Amino acid sequence: MKRSSLAWYVAVACLGGSLCVGSVVQADSPTTVKANPVVPTAMVAQVQSTQPTNSIAATNTVANTVAANSEPAKAAVVLDEQAALKQKQQYQADTETMGLLWMRTSAEYRALAYQGYNVAMNLVKMAVADPSHQRKPLAIVLDADETVVDNTKLMGESIANGNGRFDAPWWRQAVHQGKSQAMPGAVEFLNEVHKQGVEIFYVSNRYAPVNYDATVQNFKELGFPSVDKDHVLLFEKDSDKQPRFDAIAKKYYVVLYMGDNAGDFPIGTKGKTLAERNGIIDAHKEDFGTTFVVFPNPAYGSWVSALANGYQNLSPEEQKQVNNQYLQQ
Repeated sequence: MKRSSLAWYVAVACLGGSLCVGSVVQADSPTTVKANPVVPTAMVAQVQSTQPTNSIAATNTVANTVAANSEPAKAAVVLDEQAALKQKQQYQADTETMGLLWMRTSAEYRALAYQGYNVAMNLVKMAVADPSHQRKPLAIVLDADETVVDNTKLMGESIANGNGRFDAPWWRQAVHQGKSQAMPGAVEFLNEVHKQGVEIFYVSNRYAPVNYDATVQNFKELGFPSVDKDHVLLFEKDSDKQPRFDAIAKKYYVVLYMGDNAGDFPIGTKGKTLAERNGIIDAHKEDFGTTFVVFPNPAYGSWVSALANGYQNLSPEEQKQVNNQYLQQ
């Protein structure tokens, strides 16, 4: 994932993704939408009636201060913020529905998961049989969410209830439910890699301080191998996965990287614009299917935040404008 991803802790915590998005976002908390405080007319009239008629400026200052600090005004601001957040959550749920339905229901999505694992298994077997790789122990590096574990049921339930905003608090709650399912073919693939004597490293942007224990328990229950502190490398201080990739590569020959987000691969896409991300992918076109295996994720990921600067925090109307611009290019 990206995915992961994650971070996130956004986008992550993200993880872990993320999302942010995806709504993965990879965002640390729901956006606070500013609203103009409502000034009760009766309150203003009451303040004005107690002021000298030649102190209009002072009257207005006092009235505004009292109105802004009154309980009804504060309540109105809170209600406006809640309504704006709910509107954004519902809009994101609406925009993500078809992509998530495809992940939840389509035969094509399952086929792509199996295809990814088949390609990866062939690469592992070729590496095991190649004596030139024996200078270091072999390893594979893979993301977790939407790469070996499937969170689409949890996301689907959230969207059906009107919330498509998968921020860090959402991911923490989802992870702690321990209900992430295995991707089609993931258990068989991972255990076969383990039998081949190849190390498996889960490099995820789930936020380690609050998600590590729940993640390990869930992975063990799913039957994944190599689930321990040496092989489950979650996000701690840096959501950029490159330092974790580098640490693994010092000791192991990495046969392949697997993920659903460009940030799941050691190609330097973190923080890049949409055009820069696409350019980096083009520059590494020969690596996909040979060193990198990508899983599809139209629901969330860094691709969403790359649509525009601060895209996740734009209003629904502003997001629609951005979306329509790309759709018509």
